[in-house]
Amino acid sequence: MQIILGITGGVAAYKSAELARLLANQGHRVRCILTEAGARFITPLTLTSLTGEPCYGANPDQGEWRANPSIEHIELARWADLVAVVPATANILGKAANGLASDLLSTVLLATRAPVLWAPAMNTGMWEHPAVQANLVRLRSFGHAVVDPGEGVLACGEEGSGKLAEVAAIAEAIQVHGTPKLMSLSGRRVLITAGPTREDLDPVRTLTNRSTGTMGIELARAFRDVGAQVQLVLGGELPAPWGVETIRVRSAQQMLEASEACWVGADGLVAAAAVADQRPESSASQKMKKVEGAESLVLVRTPDILARLCAARRPDQWVLGFAAESEKHLEHASEKLKKKGLDAVLVNDVQGGRAFGAQANTLTPITAQGPHPPLGPLAKDQLARAVVQWWAGHLAGRPA
Repeated sequence: MQIILGITGGVAAYKSAELARLLANQGHRVRCILTEAGARFITPLTLTSLTGEPCYGANPDQGEWRANPSIEHIELARWADLVAVVPATANILGKAANGLASDLLSTVLLATRAPVLWAPAMNTGMWEHPAVQANLVRLRSFGHAVVDPGEGVLACGEEGSGKLAEVAAIAEAIQVHGTPKLMSLSGRRVLITAGPTREDLDPVRTLTNRSTGTMGIELARAFRDVGAQVQLVLGGELPAPWGVETIRVRSAQQMLEASEACWVGADGLVAAAAVADQRPESSASQKMKKVEGAESLVLVRTPDILARLCAARRPDQWVLGFAAESEKHLEHASEKLKKKGLDAVLVNDVQGGRAFGAQANTLTPITAQGPHPPLGPLAKDQLARAVVQWWAGHLAGRPA
């Protein structure tokens, strides 16, 4: 993606350097535009060094006027796939909301047809002022996106709303709003189950598995990015992705109950969770102590979440399952496809513990027509996007 990063005059401007580097490391091309006030907090040399791209606007080394002048604001407006203003002051919000163009950044914002994203940062009183909130309403009416500030101790020493959102959250928002949407998934409600479940033996010990939930979280991000409305039922400890409605669960029973509640209103299901198949027949209320001699543990089956959801599906709902197999991968996955009535299953080889927590993985899709070419090996974020592209193509090819 080609990103214009506008930096205005706030103390949080130093975090824009971190954001620029993060976006560049993710493979995006980033060109920064500094306002005159922004250049008092961070230098063009810093931004150019981090991005490998020229820095525009209040740049003493280049300046807005060149020996061979061009219509720079139009060129930059056309170049951008997305324009992000981080941090966004009350001043720039007011300019853009009212169509004012008095410097390079405000002129690019007026000229561009690319998506625009704002990450405001300012004093609490300024943030809560009716004029600022009215300007945000108007910018949203233009189709612009806003990453609302968080709460905390501000540079002025006050505590409250107005603190720049976390850099990682802003980067995710940029990814969401800059990614082209897929017609077969845009606006669709997708339920995703992810992560391990844990069944308690006592207040200290649990039965679980080696899943981290990384793949399911990346799938939630990938479906979100192409326009789906994602609900994520998540086990484990990994942080939830930005902009995804997430329901935290611990046990298989909790995952079942949360999933059934969401499934009623969903268009499709991606069952990526690694559900513990057994739980203790009873759970001790206090930590169990060691005893002499052999010890036994009675296990009972946990609910089959995927089977229950498939049994309750409507004719217009689709289900995408996963299978982690250590042998006879295609054979066992094909059996799962038929037994549970899935539209597709993606199988991976977990022999020797591979795939769990690993950065790269391979998935082989299987439908009623048989196995499809493998996806991967790819890093899990890239693999998730490959899965979404493959599944969107599959849905687009299905008769209405």
